[in-house]
Amino acid sequence: MLESLYIENFAIINQIQIDFHSGMTVLTGETGAGKSIIIDAIGQLLGQRTQPNFVKENRDYAYIEGVFTSNEKINTLLDEMHIPSDTQLIVSKKITKDGKSSIKINYRSTTQMLLKTVMSNLVDIHSQFETHQLFKQSYHLQVLDDYCGKKLSILKEKYFNNFNQYKKLEKEYKQLKNEELSDEQYDFYLSQKNEIDELHLDDFDEEEFIKERNELNNFEKNAKHISQYKNIMDSSKGMMSLFKDGLNELASIDSSKIQDLHDQLYDAYYSIEGINDDIYDYLQLSNFSEERYNEVQDTYFKLNKLKRKYGASIENILDFRAELDKKIQYFENRESVISTLESKLKTNQENAFKIALDISKLRQENALILENEVKEILKDLYLPQVDFKFQFEKTNLTENGMDSVCIVVSTNVGQVAKPLQKIASGGELSRIMLAIKTACQHNENNTIIFDEADTGVSGKVAESIGKIMKEISKNQQVICITHLAQVACFANHHLQISKQLKSNDTNVKITILSDEDSIIELAKMISGKEITEQSIAHAKQLKKNNV
Repeated sequence: MLESLYIENFAIINQIQIDFHSGMTVLTGETGAGKSIIIDAIGQLLGQRTQPNFVKENRDYAYIEGVFTSNEKINTLLDEMHIPSDTQLIVSKKITKDGKSSIKINYRSTTQMLLKTVMSNLVDIHSQFETHQLFKQSYHLQVLDDYCGKKLSILKEKYFNNFNQYKKLEKEYKQLKNEELSDEQYDFYLSQKNEIDELHLDDFDEEEFIKERNELNNFEKNAKHISQYKNIMDSSKGMMSLFKDGLNELASIDSSKIQDLHDQLYDAYYSIEGINDDIYDYLQLSNFSEERYNEVQDTYFKLNKLKRKYGASIENILDFRAELDKKIQYFENRESVISTLESKLKTNQENAFKIALDISKLRQENALILENEVKEILKDLYLPQVDFKFQFEKTNLTENGMDSVCIVVSTNVGQVAKPLQKIASGGELSRIMLAIKTACQHNENNTIIFDEADTGVSGKVAESIGKIMKEISKNQQVICITHLAQVACFANHHLQISKQLKSNDTNVKITILSDEDSIIELAKMISGKEITEQSIAHAKQLKKNNV
């Protein structure tokens, strides 16, 4: 569930902090007060697209942070993404005025895609816009599969692995079947394979090889420097020779003081000569091999050549060689290879088809249950005459199995069921979507947000919508934006959203309403700005009946 929300410099909001609770929370206020802006801010934490105009005018950035109750499924996802997990999930998004954004989950930077993956398991926003998803046939299959739950997920994963292998084999089979190799092509493949095999890359440790090459290269450079040093020090006119000549000149001076200094320099001369011998021994004692150095350089040159021709890494080169092996084998044993591939292809297709049948059977069984649940909920929403069905058609194997699924409805008795976008009105669509959402709510600790899902209804229909939202809130957190007192009266928590104008600036204010204040707000929603005794009495009655 959503525990708290902090918003700063977002749209017309300066800074607000909202604490949420379990049960049902309603947000009410006049049109344009900023209710939907709060839902937009939550949407940013779910991975919705960022827009530059989200940043408040004359501000450099907008910042949104939400604290959510985590669960085992979320923590497993976070562990897979190498993000720290805990009992709470802290999600933040910073949007700069140029439209760029930075996202963090538990204070670890992440991407929009990963944010969507995580939050899709935690929060669901039901809005007027989302109702239009019912027009997309792909959404119909998604609804049904979500309802089928874990058992279907396991089957689909098994099917997906088989289907992918089947498509891979099918592609390979078609390529080999259509490729007619000439003798020249065969010789070319053999020459490529021999070129690769020359380096014995199967057991090649590239890291150790590069390390050895660096050491050999360093030795060559070091040897060059030592050779130059030796030439400076030990040539006929080198420093050591000149040093010795200088010592001989000093030795001819008849002075005890100079003789003492001469002796010190003489000792230094032989000390330097000893150090030089150690330096020269470095070259003699090294394991450097000119032959090995040339061999390594040659291998390095050939390896880079292979990378340029066949792939950027040894793994890519070996994959390329594996493809060559298949082509060569195919050329040498064409009939046998095709026969083996046909057999594998047939087996894999049969396995995929068998699992697809199991998936289809499970879908159809659950479709009947879901249809009945939706129709029962629609009765409560004053649409008793609506017939709601999942229409199945068999297709060729696809990544989703062998089913094409379409939701069809008839809104009047005796009417032929048709795709709902062709037959349902706006108010009916909204209620059908609400019924689907209600029937498909299995997950506890999740949050469902209804953003004016009661648009286009009133009276007893609105009351039935509020009753259903209240029922959902027994198992998961419900946050609802509404203009209808018949819906708002069911709330456990009531937040009033208002707009404030101050010093040429517009800001949004959140007020937590007490039971008494909530009744006044409900009365205002019933009768408008002028609150009457009758509207207060009506509001009290709504509260009393539906708390």
